Amino acid sequence: MAHDETDSGGHHNGLPLTIAAVLFLVLRLFAVSGYDWHTAFAVLHTMDVDDSISIVMGTLMADPLAAALYLALLTPIAVLWLWMSLHEARQPDAGATAKSRRPARPGLKSGILLLLGALVPLSAYIWSFHAWWLLLTALAVGIALFAIGYGTKTDGRLQLLALGAGRRLGLLILVGWLVAAATVKTPWVPLERIDLRNGAHLRGYVLQAEPGFLKLLTEHHREFRILTDQEVTSREEIQGH
Repeated sequence: MAHDETDSGGHHNGLPLTIAAVLFLVLRLFAVSGYDWHTAFAVLHTMDVDDSISIVMGTLMADPLAAALYLALLTPIAVLWLWMSLHEARQPDAGATAKSRRPARPGLKSGILLLLGALVPLSAYIWSFHAWWLLLTALAVGIALFAIGYGTKTDGRLQLLALGAGRRLGLLILVGWLVAAATVKTPWVPLERIDLRNGAHLRGYVLQAEPGFLKLLTEHHREFRILTDQEVTSREEIQGH
């Protein structure tokens, strides 16, 4: 019986995550294509299952402003998750009935991993862009979250809302990723300058480079282009665009 309940729980947890992963990829496909059906269909044939990690990480790294916003929110949320997991680990359960009614506790291991996953890109961002303001912004957001959760009236509506959100941090983070997938229009590959044999040049994102041809999206109009190796004389990555 316990084995059946475990399998059922795993099924109910795994299915929404699978749907969310598919939705994430669909949103990224249309976002980078300018929500044009024909362009998205062409881009689809350049995507592979092995590209999933690159697409996920590229969503965060492609747009510096969006990345800064996400890290400014994720870092204090990760600290709050870890603090709540440590705080609730010290509190005994108030019975099976009360336990069944309360939202799932944030796990300690998940909190540690989430915090590391926030601090590493935060440190890299600050080092790369000399954006010390981002650290101050994340600190200010953390203070605001703590003040709302524990500085307001006990059992007040605002505090209950903050604590309820804290217990559903995983869902909030997932929603944040989906919003980023739908709004970050920069593809998951670097911007390049491509010089052509006829003397012209293109600025775009090379989505696929195979022997004999390149498949790319132009920077501004998001036109899908296929260029042969004979047409291309050089490629150069553009940084800090």
